[in-house]
Amino acid sequence: MDAARLGVSLIVSDHDPVLTRRLHGQPWALTFTAGDPDNLAAALHAVIRQPPKPPGPEAPGLVGMRTAEEQADFLTRTFTSLTAKESRC
Repeated sequence: MDAARLGVSLIVSDHDPVLTRRLHGQPWALTFTAGDPDNLAAALHAVIRQPPKPPGPEAPGLVGMRTAEEQADFLTRTFTSLTAKESRC
C-alpha cells in the first residue's frame, strides 16, 4: 500500500484474489504467481526491460487504502468505542 501511496509501481503475487482483480489491467501493477519462483523471475526481468509507469493518484483507492480523512474518522470512532467500553467497567 505504501508503494501505491508513494507513486511507486507494484510487483505483487496473486495470493490475494481481491487485490489481484483490483490491479488487473493497471499499467503500474505487475502480478506473478505466488509460490512460482520462475514466474517471479520473469516478472522482475519484465520490469527491468520495460519499467512500468508510476501509479497515479487513484492507486491508493484501488488497493483499498482509506483517504487521510477516512482513516482519521476510523481511528476516532475506534478510540471512542474503546474508551466507552472502558468507562462501563
